[in-house]
Amino acid sequence: MINTITRAVRRDNVEFNGVGQILKGAMTSAADSRTNITLRLAILAGVLLAGFLTSVCIGDVFIEPIKALTLLTGGSTNSATAPGIADILTQIRLPRTLIATTVGAALAVSGYILQALSRNPLADPYLTGVSSGAGLAVAIAIIIGVDFNLMPVSAFAGGLLAALLVAQMARRAGGLSVTRLILAGVAISAVCGSLITLLITQSGSASQSQGIIFWLAGGIAGRGWNDLTTLLIYTVGGIIATLFLSKQIRVLSLGDETAQALGVDVSRLQWLLLAAAVLMCGAAVAASGLVAFVGLIAPNLARLLFVRDERVEIVASALIGAVLVMLSDMAARTLGQGQELPLGTLLSLAGGPFFLYLISTSKGQEV
Repeated sequence: MINTITRAVRRDNVEFNGVGQILKGAMTSAADSRTNITLRLAILAGVLLAGFLTSVCIGDVFIEPIKALTLLTGGSTNSATAPGIADILTQIRLPRTLIATTVGAALAVSGYILQALSRNPLADPYLTGVSSGAGLAVAIAIIIGVDFNLMPVSAFAGGLLAALLVAQMARRAGGLSVTRLILAGVAISAVCGSLITLLITQSGSASQSQGIIFWLAGGIAGRGWNDLTTLLIYTVGGIIATLFLSKQIRVLSLGDETAQALGVDVSRLQWLLLAAAVLMCGAAVAASGLVAFVGLIAPNLARLLFVRDERVEIVASALIGAVLVMLSDMAARTLGQGQELPLGTLLSLAGGPFFLYLISTSKGQEV
């Protein structure tokens, strides 16, 4: 009897130790995962900071990094050229680089939201009709002679109106129909694109046609602190709202019916997410013109680099988008001899092959 009890106790101890080892291994794995996530986010932030410093230093007038850091931190330099360099740094390059990073973050998180709503990794924020509506509004503004400083306002208003029309057409009793949203966005984009082409060909003025084409090509040249303020408000607000809704986004990924059964107000969530995506995308388009593929590339890279954690993916998408647009803008103003290259064109050259890669890797899957 005693031997039987002893064997039972030993067996229980072995089982308990085995469970303990499993739990310990799981906790260690979770800790390692958190460490890896923190390290990767730190690397992304480091790349962003390094690229930011490089961007404000490189140009027609090279500014030494130490001098740039001194001026940015409020220090003074003894150089006779310090006043001119300070103006170049603080009035031209600094706001431009900040606008580029903010545009990238806004488009990236907008893309993440649209991909979450449609559960399709090939979705893009411009599917909402924002870009085409903004382009048409700017084309009309140029034709009727609106002041150039009001172009961002015209772009934002046009993009917002187009997005509202698309959303209205996608309405259904239980919220939004994602299929109708995409189809309506494609249709509105086609109509607006045709009208833009008509305005370009019938404008009767070469300068007006060139102005429309220049804006459609995308770029941040001539933007300043005033343009940054509005863009920053919409972008920061949109990212905070998306982070706040991240848990509901995870439930929504299981499907509308499942999310509804788990207590999520699917209709309300869809409208909130769509509003955040449209406002961020509209503000970005108003500041930079048509800059494609950022909202496609950044969220997919974030998912490749990080585990299934919506909050981390949102932050990573914003960082990757900021780096993409900032480096592309730096290339746009430094690679061309005597003139800037179109920002949208450079990003399309990178985004097109990446889009084809996504399609090739999703063979056999429903996208």
